[in-house]
Amino acid sequence: MSRTEVLRVYLAVNGLGLGHIIRCHAIAKELSAAGADVLFATYLDGFEYAQKEKLRVVQSIPISYQVRSDGSVDLKATSAKSGFSLGANRFTRQIVREIQYIKRYDPDVVLVDSRLSSLLAGRLLGKPVVAILNQYRVLLLHNNRYPRHGILDRLFLLIARLGWTFFGVLISELWCLSETIIIPDFPPPLTISRHNLAIPTGRRHKVKFVGPIVDPKFRNKVDRVSLCRKYGLDPNKMLVYAAISGPKHEREPLVKKLVPLLTNFPREYNIVISCGNPTGGNGPKHRGSALVFQWTNEQDDLLGACDIVISRAGHSTILKAMTLGKPLLIIPTPFQTEQLANATSARSIGIAVILDQESLSMASLKGAITLLLRNRAYFLKAARVAQEAKKFEATKECRRIIEDLAADP
Repeated sequence: MSRTEVLRVYLAVNGLGLGHIIRCHAIAKELSAAGADVLFATYLDGFEYAQKEKLRVVQSIPISYQVRSDGSVDLKATSAKSGFSLGANRFTRQIVREIQYIKRYDPDVVLVDSRLSSLLAGRLLGKPVVAILNQYRVLLLHNNRYPRHGILDRLFLLIARLGWTFFGVLISELWCLSETIIIPDFPPPLTISRHNLAIPTGRRHKVKFVGPIVDPKFRNKVDRVSLCRKYGLDPNKMLVYAAISGPKHEREPLVKKLVPLLTNFPREYNIVISCGNPTGGNGPKHRGSALVFQWTNEQDDLLGACDIVISRAGHSTILKAMTLGKPLLIIPTPFQTEQLANATSARSIGIAVILDQESLSMASLKGAITLLLRNRAYFLKAARVAQEAKKFEATKECRRIIEDLAADP
């Protein structure tokens, strides 16, 4: 690409939850400010967010799997409904759809955030591809609360584990078809996704740790007093912000358990809840002890103003809290391997307490919140991590990687 031409970037984004689309939106802002043209391709929550933010977007074919009432993946039901042939058929249709979009847009670079079908489509069309990943290898974890009831169930699980071992290795190798793999995380020893980044030595030359990918304005200091007064909160009380995020099937089980507890919580703290519904209204409602949003465009301000964050163990939410120096109370989605690993990393760094969704009660919630707010060690460690975060300019680094790849003959 000539330096005088407009850089065209196709952003293929995983649409499960909002973490992927929000970090790619930050990159898109950086690219657009430098004069580039961008097009998003995503689905589900990501597509709803893109429409809400009035981004230029095309709708991709979503991935599909079945879940249980607690939000965990139902491996047996997924296999029964999709099966290998139907799963392969959907994946093929995803690739075909992405080829159509990429051919029509004709980008200089394809940037994929955790979307293998788009990576393969880009490579088949001879386009340079950059991958953003916080999971290089996806592990399979069985939900032991739903036991196997006989030899057929046991045989199914054995076959599923063997099959996933093969496909997991294959998928890991396919990620390396990209020219560069961007890791949106701190380098060791502060890496949150380290348990999911078992990248072979021979592939590490492609890997670039860029730090948390956040909008540069995200670090701006928030006027806490004005924000509290705007919503009728007492600025002299500590603020607990429950930022519930993730795909709908992961959000809703936590909303149903957590919101009733927080709305009946003692009034010694300010409590604000965002239910993470991108199609919900922005207006908050006072419910008991808490201020409840279905969706808020002021999430970054609330993160900046709060004292602690309650959240799932989504990678982006944890990284945002680390960037701002906020301790976390993490409630992972049950038996979701990435979230369990992320939560474990955050706890080992010394910035988080983990609470199991099944043991969530008024007593356990009070205990965890009290532990975080009254133990200064969490705040001191979080503050040191925030100082490390200041060393990174992730959106600028991503733009440089894309521009250099586009300029490479």
